[in-house]
Amino acid sequence: MLLGTMDNSSKPVSIIMAVEDAGIRMSLGYLFSIVFEYDLKASSEFGDIREMIVSGDSQQVLIISGDPQKSLELIAEVSLLSNPPDIIALDHKCDGSFGFAAFRAGAADVVRPPFALKEMAYRVQLRLNKISDIADLDEEKVNWDAEAFVANEAKLTTAEAQIARVLIRHDSEIVTRDDLSLVIDQRPWKYGDRKFDVHVAKIRKKFQAAFGTKIEVKTVRSAGYKLTITEDNLDSRVH
Repeated sequence: MLLGTMDNSSKPVSIIMAVEDAGIRMSLGYLFSIVFEYDLKASSEFGDIREMIVSGDSQQVLIISGDPQKSLELIAEVSLLSNPPDIIALDHKCDGSFGFAAFRAGAADVVRPPFALKEMAYRVQLRLNKISDIADLDEEKVNWDAEAFVANEAKLTTAEAQIARVLIRHDSEIVTRDDLSLVIDQRPWKYGDRKFDVHVAKIRKKFQAAFGTKIEVKTVRSAGYKLTITEDNLDSRVH
């Protein structure tokens, strides 16, 4: 069971990202849409963000990263809404001046890049008061940063990234179609459904183009699929 679906009684979660840097946007997008399966809305255009913030029962967290002045203006504007989201600002200046101004403008938290995705996960879960889920983060043995790097470098779609995550978690082990269906679709695999065959074929081609022989995905006849990472020095930085 993935972390984003553990508490069915909790309010739905929306993560809104006003992030200009494409690398950070893709990495955080992987964290929240693939690992946590939260509703994700993102734009590099700060002017689009207000329309993404909707009133209702959902818990909302807004992550802002970009030009310092534009970021502060957006923080101040959003914090005045009748039901503002919790705001987390990324401090690229790292001299303390932006962080101070961001808190003054209404930010709930300030984070200095580079950061590990697990750190951001903890910060967001704390903002959402999902204390019970935080302990479960320690049970996640896979390096999310490396997962996000692989998915971003290979330019995987959301569906492909979901499948690749399961394969990476079972590096060098056979993953059956039923395994994938139970995790991704929450139902047993139906004989004759070739959806995963099509996705895996595309993933294989993208991995070959991005990583050569460092990551291989094989179809094991009558069994399933097996991903093998032949080098452990894949870049896992959030950039």
